[in-house]
Amino acid sequence: KGGKKRSNPVGSGGFRKRKHDNFPHGQRREEKENVNPSSALMMSFKSFQLELDTRHDKYERLVKLSRDITIESKRTIFLLHRFTSAPNGEEILNESEVKLDAVRRKIKQVAQELIGEDMYQFHRAISPGLQEYVEAVSFQYFIKTRSLISVEEINKQLIFTAEDREETTNMVKFFLM
Repeated sequence: KGGKKRSNPVGSGGFRKRKHDNFPHGQRREEKENVNPSSALMMSFKSFQLELDTRHDKYERLVKLSRDITIESKRTIFLLHRFTSAPNGEEILNESEVKLDAVRRKIKQVAQELIGEDMYQFHRAISPGLQEYVEAVSFQYFIKTRSLISVEEINKQLIFTAEDREETTNMVKFFLM
């Protein structure tokens, strides 16, 4: 009643045409068929795809290892919280040492994954697990000695010898960030 009528510039259907609707529908399919899969450009893209997939897979493996390290470190911390209330304190310390040895084996797997890699690219994947491990080791050390552990002392526990190939032995020192 007295208002402006809006006209539909596209037509009576009410749908707007998209930019790619101006092209014939079969044109993209024909372009794909004309691409030579063995061209240098396609081979480069395949190479990049493989490299990115490999890096992503490694990142995911490291995230999983970090979760395992986090879980076992938390279990160790919960075990150590029972130290003051339990009559068998020495048994708890021994059990915590066994658990932390298992965590160190997981950290060794992380170190092996990072051989030859820039570990800072994977920092976000491994950092949570390492932080929880440091907390567990620090708590255990404090219970034993009533003093704080140094970063150097923690790093001493994380020196691994990796013999992945028989002809070479690599020393991997896994520094905490």
